[in-house]
Amino acid sequence: MSEQYRLASPQCPLCGGLLQERPTPGAVVDVCADCHAVWIDWFDGDVSSVAAAVEVRPAIPQSRPGARTCPRCRDTLAPEHLRGHGPEVLRCPGCAGVLIPSTMLAEVVALGPVDDTTPPTPEEGLFRRMLNAIRSLGA
Repeated sequence: MSEQYRLASPQCPLCGGLLQERPTPGAVVDVCADCHAVWIDWFDGDVSSVAAAVEVRPAIPQSRPGARTCPRCRDTLAPEHLRGHGPEVLRCPGCAGVLIPSTMLAEVVALGPVDDTTPPTPEEGLFRRMLNAIRSLGA
């Protein structure tokens, strides 16, 4: 991963506040200093598991006009129900990062970790092996 990825403090897509790095076990997430939204990069792991390690107080997001843009790659964020049925989050179609409004954080955590008891398809198995190899590079 490029060192440039985390050099500048990005702006929160919801309110325009500053996203500040916050270390959690196994990941570094970004939390908005103003509305407490949480940004989780795609490589940080299961969204619910990572979100469970983040402690923020819920705040009503102050909406700013305009499209919600990704703090990493500047693509327009798209609303998505986590795991198809869960709470609504904003996902970047370019880098696959997820923005969780602070008012949704408890619902995201309540989903719990992804059930890994079902055997992965060959594609999922390959993806998991690749993801684990990428994660091990950062360790």
